[in-house]
Parts: sequence; structure tokens; C-alpha cells
Amino acid sequence: MSPIRSCGRRDYGTLAEPLPRGRGNRFGDDAGCNMDTHDDVDLWHALYRLEARYWHEVDCNGGRRAHEFYLPEGVMVVGHNRFQGRDKIRAFYTWRERQATTAISSVKTTRHLINNLLVESSDPRHAKVLGIVSFYGAAVRAPVPQSKPPMLIADLIAECVLGEDHGWQFQSHMLQPVFMSHEAPPSIAIDARR
Repeated sequence: MSPIRSCGRRDYGTLAEPLPRGRGNRFGDDAGCNMDTHDDVDLWHALYRLEARYWHEVDCNGGRRAHEFYLPEGVMVVGHNRFQGRDKIRAFYTWRERQATTAISSVKTTRHLINNLLVESSDPRHAKVLGIVSFYGAAVRAPVPQSKPPMLIADLIAECVLGEDHGWQFQSHMLQPVFMSHEAPPSIAIDARR
């Protein structure tokens, strides 16, 4: 098995099984991408749906229920900031929403776009997701009169667990910044180490 890597920056574990005769891996290191089983498609769809619903909650509801997407001791990491447990994650999103309503220059309109999701399971109840998140933000309410480049483009690394009652949830959800604008998004601007 060959390890799947996020743009050559770090090894995130063995996720891809080699295809026969050295033809790359099932994630498409060559033109022969082999997502051919119904289970593979179902898993990809379930985890894409988890990510899409999470970012919809963040963008359209201020993240008020974002902590519910995590296991009780789940971990959210953005850059150097780490929030462990639902209470800390909820506190971050409460702070973020307060900033949007009280700070003059804070981000008030956001959209998180997810791309290039790669999914693999280590067993029927555990899976890993790699992808890219592009974060757009503006200091005014929508519709925003002009478009700027994304504030942040980050590698997404998520460890997911299938629970008995709650479906798929994040054990960990990490964004590693790759490109940042001069305007830092709230998740980077806060210094959670204090």
C-alpha cells in the first residue's frame, strides 16, 4: 500500500491500495482511477455530504450547531489553533458569530468551497478525507458588490467515525493553510493558545 499525501507536504497514512501491475492507486495517480464498487461511491457520497452540511452550517447559520458534527472529544484544527471537545468548538463559533455582529471590519459573509475530496476507509466505521477548502469572506452582508480572491485556501484532513446513532462525525477536522490573503479569516485571527 502506498501512503496518500497532501500535495507532498506530509504523510497522512496509508489510504490507497495499489492497482494490479503497478498502475498507481485507486485515487487516480494515473488515468485508471478505480472507484468501481457501490460501497466506494456510497462512502464518498456520505463523507462529501458530511463536509457539505458542515460548511453549510458554518456559512448559513454562523456555526451555531457546528459542534454537533464532531464526536464529544473531537478536534478542530485551523492553522495553529486547536479546539478539542464540543464545548471548545461551540465556544469558538460563538466567538466567531459575536465578531461578525460587533466588529466593524470582521467577516460577515462567508462561503467555504470544498474540492478534490479523496476518501478511504480503514474499516467499516472509520474513514479519512483529504481535500481542499477555499474560504471567501467579506465584511459586508450579501450580496457583496465585488469579488476578491479567497482569504484562505487550505488542505483539509479529516478523520471520520460512523456512530451508532449520529451517522458519520468528525473525530478530527484539520485545515492546513496553503495560501492566505492579507486579510486573515477569523479561525486564523483568533489566538487560541492564550
